[in-house]
Amino acid sequence: MKHFKRIAGFLMIVIVFYFIGRVVYEQWDKISGYPWSLNSLWLGISIGILLAAYLLSAYEWTLILRMIGVRIELSKGISIFLLSMFGRYIPGGIWSPVGRVFLCRREGIADSRSGMSVLLEQTYPVVSAAFVFVVSLLFWHDTGPVARAFPLLVFVPLFFIFLHPKPFLRVMNPVLAWFGKGPINISLSFGNMLILAGYYSFSWIVAGVAFYCFIRAFYPLEFYYIPILSGISAISFIIGYLTFFTPAGLGVREGSITILLSLFIPTHIALGVALLSRLWIIGVELIILIIFLINAETRRMVRSALGW
Repeated sequence: MKHFKRIAGFLMIVIVFYFIGRVVYEQWDKISGYPWSLNSLWLGISIGILLAAYLLSAYEWTLILRMIGVRIELSKGISIFLLSMFGRYIPGGIWSPVGRVFLCRREGIADSRSGMSVLLEQTYPVVSAAFVFVVSLLFWHDTGPVARAFPLLVFVPLFFIFLHPKPFLRVMNPVLAWFGKGPINISLSFGNMLILAGYYSFSWIVAGVAFYCFIRAFYPLEFYYIPILSGISAISFIIGYLTFFTPAGLGVREGSITILLSLFIPTHIALGVALLSRLWIIGVELIILIIFLINAETRRMVRSALGW
């Protein structure tokens, strides 16, 4: 089974980069001919807003810990989340949550609590990203009103039903059993689950605003595209996130962005933006890592995690 997953992962990477390379080849004349002048102001704004989105995601996970009864300082929770985030760059899709449980253990938090928080944190971004994407369809002006509203009418009731603790556990416990994990019991109320879903949906919108500002650094785009870009950014990130064969969704996310973004802007611009956005994200995460290495407390956590 392990060899099959490795082979499947390798084939997935080859296929993804083949199609991206093919589009680059076909669109190269237009890509190289476009005046890729950089607006440093919009780029700086996009970096600041994306940093805020990361901090918001870290706060949301810390809030989950507190809701399930873990007493943890806000700064500590944010540091654990951001440090474990770098595990996404290791293929397999498990190293970020495993690293978070490990860091929590070193801070005296029981594995059962940290494991539950990770499970919830893995679920809420996916569900809320799908919600933001469906809502964004209302702003897709090239489709009819029925086509825009129908997914919303279908998905929103499912969204609220799934967030109720009983349906949530009925779905998640069989999935955990399939992976050889025991059933879980969630002490969160329906109200708390709605609060978390609201926070995560808001963080995707913030990330969408950052993505809009990033595109504006290279290509003029009207403000009314922000809801659309929030949906595209959210669903593309989740597609890359769920494709655990590739580190940090490398290639898969860029392909998704190119396909969806090309519905609104020229394909060669969409492709260039998608590829440059990977460097944008890596750059912001490098800023976070530098801050970690400068701060004494987070530097201690890094040394502890590495066993130094």
